[in-house]
Amino acid sequence: MLKLVFECGSSGAKRAAWWLVPSLIGVWAVVAQSGAQAQSSAGILAASRSTSWSSAGVQGGIPSRTTRCGSVIAAYSGAATTINNAIAACGTNQYVELGAGTFTLSSGIVFSKSSVTLRGAGANLTKLVINGTTSGCGVFYNSAFRMCAGSGNIGTTAPDHSTTWTAGYAQGTSVITLGNTTGLTPGSTLYLDQLNDSSDGWPSAGDIYQCDGSAPCSNQGGNSFARPNRTTLQLTGVTAVNGNQVTISPPVFLPDFRASQSPGAWWGNSSSVLTSSGVEDLTIDFSGSGAVGIEMVNATNSWVRGVRLIFIGGPGSFVFHTLIINGFHDEVRDSYFYGPTTQGNTQYAYTPHVSGSLLLENNIFHHNVSAMIPNDPESGSVYAYNYVDDIYYSGAIQLHSTGSIMNLYEGNNIPSYLGDILHGTHYFETLFRNHIDGYAHNQPQVNENSGITLLTHNRFFNLIGNVIGHSHFTTYQANGVQTPDAIYSFGDQGTGSGGAVGDDSNVARTVMRWGNWDSVTSSSDSSSNDQTGTRFVASEVPSGIPNFANPVPSSQALPASLFRSSKPSYFGAVPWPAIGPDVAGSDITTATGGHANKIPARLCFENTGVDSAYGSRNIRAFNAGTCYGAPVSGGGGVQPAAPSNLRIISSF
Repeated sequence: MLKLVFECGSSGAKRAAWWLVPSLIGVWAVVAQSGAQAQSSAGILAASRSTSWSSAGVQGGIPSRTTRCGSVIAAYSGAATTINNAIAACGTNQYVELGAGTFTLSSGIVFSKSSVTLRGAGANLTKLVINGTTSGCGVFYNSAFRMCAGSGNIGTTAPDHSTTWTAGYAQGTSVITLGNTTGLTPGSTLYLDQLNDSSDGWPSAGDIYQCDGSAPCSNQGGNSFARPNRTTLQLTGVTAVNGNQVTISPPVFLPDFRASQSPGAWWGNSSSVLTSSGVEDLTIDFSGSGAVGIEMVNATNSWVRGVRLIFIGGPGSFVFHTLIINGFHDEVRDSYFYGPTTQGNTQYAYTPHVSGSLLLENNIFHHNVSAMIPNDPESGSVYAYNYVDDIYYSGAIQLHSTGSIMNLYEGNNIPSYLGDILHGTHYFETLFRNHIDGYAHNQPQVNENSGITLLTHNRFFNLIGNVIGHSHFTTYQANGVQTPDAIYSFGDQGTGSGGAVGDDSNVARTVMRWGNWDSVTSSSDSSSNDQTGTRFVASEVPSGIPNFANPVPSSQALPASLFRSSKPSYFGAVPWPAIGPDVAGSDITTATGGHANKIPARLCFENTGVDSAYGSRNIRAFNAGTCYGAPVSGGGGVQPAAPSNLRIISSF
């Protein structure tokens, strides 16, 4: 039985769960007021190719803690001990406050206390110059700022608990059966996995091929932190345990779990998991550490908000601004990432591993070697409304290691998107309403420069409502060949070192395209409302393939978002949706046909002055509050207006 719950909504940043069946679309159109749209993919994406992304990020929103523990810590020089001790002694649901000024620290910050916030006066006022490092968390990285509660539960070494998963594999299943449930309680984060595929593919050759070995799987092999040979992985939360029956949320959403692959489960002790902790409104300059900036390990419902992360050294290896391992419902938002200034390998601004239901939203990536690099398995996450300026490597978003599955990339302004094959395979990723603009504010990057490049074994992708344009794009589609000036490049084996992996015609065979605009198809790409470049083409929908087919949508109407129920407050006066074929008269006309507005992160970047402390490097004097208003619970932005619409939430 379907139950409808009408809930009063607002123009704020709150997200809600939506599962709208097609028959409700008409009801929704009648009931909802203008400006509030469901993030349902019903009528566009087949259920087997997508999931609900509405619960990505911190559940219930980032808490706005109002009780300070202790006095404000004034700026000082020396070891990080004062800050570390204050965090450790802080009470539940309280915050440690750092004053304005520069903290020059000779050692790294250790943040191992759940339900605590570390807060500065603003990223342009409170600066931590961290010249030392800390190690631990059960991983081999050194970091300037370490967030983790313990050192256990790493898949490649030994999870705290592991068992068989004996029943409940189908998509949509919310009650599963495990071999044992020792140490598993409501609130636990549960990792569901299975053995890799031994050959290409399932259910048939050319379909899903999940693996992490060398050729013919990938160039170099992959998997750093998941259990060996088990990189089909979904993270979920435990809501109830009844004997060996475990109720989970989100339900099973990956489509290929099956008994033949020996499904299993693993989880950590509560002492291994950091929950509901975050860092806000300060700068971390980790140039002197030569290590990871912020490292989050075994963290659930934790966050980084309003933080400026700077690395002006280089080249170095494993220089990551934010590294997440075993993250679930974590959120990185309203922040600014700069550097390194010298190019090298393994320099990623944001890189998650073995994670799920993360939210990366409204961030600025400036002069990075690589911006957003999903590594190791990740599923059910959202990358939304991020802006990239002056990138070095191709693929501002680059699927790099194995197991990126059913993540959503929405509303980003990036030069290019790349699904590589260096360390493993990827499938069922969705790109929605992104503005991909080539060299508009980025020089030609190293390697692939097509708008969207999906190398071999990147299958069953969904590309919907994107705006792709620049003067260097001269070819619409290239199959199995390097063509840096193509809008789309599908199935090429790539240029990665290691074992050669052949071209793959199944990339083009399985990709879903609907409602994208591109400057090659367009005959008037600088007009304010060009209609010639938008493609609603039935032959670009894989409706006839035998497995994971997608019916041709019956309508050309697109929802405003696939994960938000209404316009986020930090958008301010920016139109909603900002990007897409149904947008007209935008503030960018060159090579957009008038279909792409500047997103808030880009406006923040362009309107923020240069920080004179860093000389001619053009590092911005970033402050999230100045750009987006005072943060509120549930995400950055100004306080929301009074409720102005009704939202329909359905439950079954």
